[in-house]
Amino acid sequence: MILNDKSDSERTDELPRTGSSIYKFNCSDEETRAKMLKKYKRVNKYLIIPLYRIGLLPAIGFGRIFLLLKTQGRTTGKTRRTPMEYHWINDVIHVFSARGEEADWIKNLRANPDNVEVRHGFHWFHPKAEFVENRSEKIDIFKWYVKKHSSAAKMLFGWNPKTDDPEKTNFSKLIDIITVVQLFRKS
Repeated sequence: MILNDKSDSERTDELPRTGSSIYKFNCSDEETRAKMLKKYKRVNKYLIIPLYRIGLLPAIGFGRIFLLLKTQGRTTGKTRRTPMEYHWINDVIHVFSARGEEADWIKNLRANPDNVEVRHGFHWFHPKAEFVENRSEKIDIFKWYVKKHSSAAKMLFGWNPKTDDPEKTNFSKLIDIITVVQLFRKS
């Protein structure tokens, strides 16, 4: 879904708002989207992934915030590593794709669902991945997120914890943009 710019005077209770990370990943301006993606890939490639692989990020506590998702490339077959923020909701790991179905890791996960590994802290496991498709379930997840992580929600999609109300906010664009994946340990 491509978002069109609105002026500040047209601000609504609809998310994501102009200027937020998720807005930049999905806005109609190709240059803005490309800049945001390049910045994200550069930080991951040269900072997050190397520090996670040598064990430094988990050692200093970032394993409680980020996990490393390994997928098999859908066209090359190569191993792809993607660091991502995750959240435990009802004892299930949830990860989010700000680029929705356009993210390479989502495409790889859909193409090769049985060839996935997760590094959570110092532990590896092979998850069963389920995509959350139910709109009301996604709304509940977003409401939980803005209540528990209001500062991150402000940066990611323009949430204002001082004035926004989870019960009155329109999450419909976020539901259409963001892909939510649940990762279950295989038994």
